[in-house]
Amino acid sequence: MGYRIFLAGGSGAIGRRLIPQLVAAGHQVAATTRRAEKAEELRAIGASPVVIDVFDAGDLLAAVAEVKPEVVIHQLTDLPAGLDPNRMGESIIGNARVRDEGTRNLVEAATSAGARRLIAQSIAWAYAPGPEPHAETDPLDSGAEGGRGISVGGVIALERQVLEARA
Repeated sequence: MGYRIFLAGGSGAIGRRLIPQLVAAGHQVAATTRRAEKAEELRAIGASPVVIDVFDAGDLLAAVAEVKPEVVIHQLTDLPAGLDPNRMGESIIGNARVRDEGTRNLVEAATSAGARRLIAQSIAWAYAPGPEPHAETDPLDSGAEGGRGISVGGVIALERQVLEARA
């Protein structure tokens, strides 16, 4: 018997590849997208689409509660298609906001809905300088500046919130 899974970020680069694998493993997947036009794409790969804005805490709380997931998977990002270098600069702030405010809303919704597990993506390049390869216990680069500092700050917020979650 599979799990009921709420996949936040289902229409993203990782989410679109993860859904078929979860469905093939016998799980029921509700997957989010910000854009209504992507709902049919999610349905076509086996997910029940949920069109939602992660920054609307009330709607997100209701959507997750309706699904009653046992597992919530956080694959949310706000990055330009193809990681377009001409648009990355403007995306840094939005992506950090997703990792902080969006994660806070998702953690609250997951906890409120009684999810037993919360899984979140992170990034591997946010570690502080030091011997490589890095271990999970190595500190993140909290002293980073500029765009890197904004990105690392978002990751620090995401990881702290997920690790402190009661799910």
